[in-house]
Amino acid sequence: MTTVTLDATAFRAQFPQFANATAFPDLFLQGQFDTATAYIQPEVCSDMTLAQRTLALYQMTAHLLALGVIVAQNNYQGQPGITTAATVDGISVTLAQPPYGTSEWRYWLNLTPYGAMLLALLSAQSVGGFYIGGLPERSAFRRVGGGFGGVW
Repeated sequence: MTTVTLDATAFRAQFPQFANATAFPDLFLQGQFDTATAYIQPEVCSDMTLAQRTLALYQMTAHLLALGVIVAQNNYQGQPGITTAATVDGISVTLAQPPYGTSEWRYWLNLTPYGAMLLALLSAQSVGGFYIGGLPERSAFRRVGGGFGGVW
């Protein structure tokens, strides 16, 4: 089984926003790549090719880096979102919910262009769905072997 690893030179060429080795040293890129592997497994299996898995991990790494830049530039200390209400004495803050029909995962990925590209890639790879575990008859009209009998 092939495992995707970070090639800092290839990453910098693909994502020129992070080409400055002084602002984004190789060790920092590696740390963000390691964090990206918590979201996307680095081992290539049958659902994605090596090139697709590498692209997905690089896009997740760029997404995490871009979020870091946003936080650093705005001195941002809270959860991403749009503040809709705030109270001073009671110290309460109300954030807008993600747009209707959008999960928190999709909302979080859409905070940067790299996350949006990753979401598009992952959506394209999951077209048609997939089946995890169990017997195939759980999603069929007949049991394996063609019979109708029995309770599931």
